[in-house]
Amino acid sequence: MSMVLTERRGALAILTLNNPAQYNALAMGLVSDLSAALDAALAAPAARAIVLTGAGKGFCSGAQFGGNTFSAGASVADRMRDGINPVIDKMRNLPIPIVVAVNGAAAGAGVGIALAGDIVVAARSARFILSFARLGAVLDAGTSLFLQRSIGVARARALSLMAEPLAAETAEQWGLIWKAVDDAALLDEAIAIAEKLANGPPISLGLIKGQLEAAWTSPLAATLDSEAAAQGRAFVTEDLREGAAAFVEKRPPRFNGR
Repeated sequence: MSMVLTERRGALAILTLNNPAQYNALAMGLVSDLSAALDAALAAPAARAIVLTGAGKGFCSGAQFGGNTFSAGASVADRMRDGINPVIDKMRNLPIPIVVAVNGAAAGAGVGIALAGDIVVAARSARFILSFARLGAVLDAGTSLFLQRSIGVARARALSLMAEPLAAETAEQWGLIWKAVDDAALLDEAIAIAEKLANGPPISLGLIKGQLEAAWTSPLAATLDSEAAAQGRAFVTEDLREGAAAFVEKRPPRFNGR
């Protein structure tokens, strides 16, 4: 049985981490199943957005300990390079948007999984815990970058070094996530956001995702040139002509992804 469940709803793929007994800890099976589920969602002809959430009481508790976890020693670096790292990179570079619904605690690498999405909503009861320092481990799954981008250096350092839980509402106030919502409304809210994105111009949204990712490491001149090139691609699409016509005619646009 897959450790990531997939449900199709029109243009949406709803992916659910499915290791609830371990609070969706990142066993190797779950990591590989998540990678495969992302690929399958993208391959579906009608797919325009993804919702990612967790089964049970937690979103993702991070690494799964046990067995030969600690005897692995330095080889854990190779496991990460072959496992979780490509998944984080895939999420960031997927051409369709990912809405993450954090239904419970996100800890350790689970925080990285959450923040690798494009729009993150969390249940009010959810918590974000950079638990690495509690264990004698170090930041991974992109958290050393995502935290500083989102909430700034001072807060990122304090959260990382003290490993204290961050409440969902504070995460919203600090800009770590898009919003905190009532627990019962979480999935509906995430699906509503994803449906809005799915009705948007897919080429444009994919280009915007790429722009935002690349701009963090590019000088201004390169960014301006990249923006011009991307705008050149957008302006030859049918979607842009449809968007402009809908604006003039005061009606909702009907984007077809061409």
